[in-house]
Amino acid sequence: MLAYLTYMAERLEECYRLLKPTGSIYLHCDTTASHYLKLLMDAIFAHQNFRSEIVWKRSQGFKRKTARKFPQKNDILLFYAKSVDRIRFSTQYLPHKPEYVKRFKKDADGRLYRDDVNPTRGGRRTIYLDDTKGDIVDSVWVDVNPVNPNAKERLGYPTQKPVALLDRIIRASSKPGDLVLDPFCGCGTTIAASAAAGRRWIGIDVDSHAIEIMLQRLGDRTIPTYGIPADYRSAARMAVSDPFGFETWAIQRAPGFAPNIRQVGDGGIDGRATLSIKPDDWPTRLAIAQVKGGKRPPVDGLRAFCGVTRRRRAAVGCYITLDPISSPQARADAYLGNIHVSGVPYDRMNLWSIADYFDRRRPNLPPMNNPYTGKPLMQGSLF
Repeated sequence: MLAYLTYMAERLEECYRLLKPTGSIYLHCDTTASHYLKLLMDAIFAHQNFRSEIVWKRSQGFKRKTARKFPQKNDILLFYAKSVDRIRFSTQYLPHKPEYVKRFKKDADGRLYRDDVNPTRGGRRTIYLDDTKGDIVDSVWVDVNPVNPNAKERLGYPTQKPVALLDRIIRASSKPGDLVLDPFCGCGTTIAASAAAGRRWIGIDVDSHAIEIMLQRLGDRTIPTYGIPADYRSAARMAVSDPFGFETWAIQRAPGFAPNIRQVGDGGIDGRATLSIKPDDWPTRLAIAQVKGGKRPPVDGLRAFCGVTRRRRAAVGCYITLDPISSPQARADAYLGNIHVSGVPYDRMNLWSIADYFDRRRPNLPPMNNPYTGKPLMQGSLF
């Protein structure tokens, strides 16, 4: 916990520095760390700038019995202002509840109204339903449903939030044209909600896969990105300066593959995938990959990976290198025969390079599943 709070303190201090005087910050956490983070936020943003502790009921499903405690169904959002005197905030409303609407009746013009008798407000007055904005959103949010596992919105990201949650925050604390920053943007829900609401945005994430998901989600690959290879030369530099980062990035270039969480002692397997259709003549749908980032791909490493592919009974292997393997002997040694999927032959061992990737040459792989949703990939898509 101390390491986590130290990590967060450095980043929250930068958020405070970047935030405009009219700006707000929402810190989403669970009950494990919310009380520690509240103290940290008080120290950085000042306790008088604390605005609300929002309770979001993140699970609407069946309640399961838990041992010696109440079932945990909520997350916490800590809402702070940069300056309580200058904060930009717009009250949010929900549609009136049906039982409230039933208290109204129609006048001669068909408008819904009711008479309000309140002596402290000067006696009797008429209230028209269409003149009211709705029920004020308070600090307990039970109307925002989590992302359904089978919903179209689901991208397979483990901590994905619903768009409705971020949309409420963005509309409450910004105006069209304002700039929204999410420094832990994951699969880009904040970015998607900001774009839909007419806000400018910046997203940051440590995982290059998150960038790919966001670009696909927004449907615009011309959006400027920084920190991931944009051409062969920058990929070659990354292979030298950040070998593990290059390995993860390279695995994600091959359609359907997800990198291993373990990067040391992985048994020669850097990534895994699943064929969307079982081969006609092979017992498994497993696909495995290995990445080599050197300028001269090691032939011995290729032979070793062929052995791993045989031992694991993988239907397909993909050996990913920085530069193409040009040696005819090496390519001959890598031949493991074919498998057939729906009658179409595919090489069991694919030799593919990052140079091929930037030349828009895809590996000749069978139809694959999305590694994060389990659904078949559309042909031509990376994820």
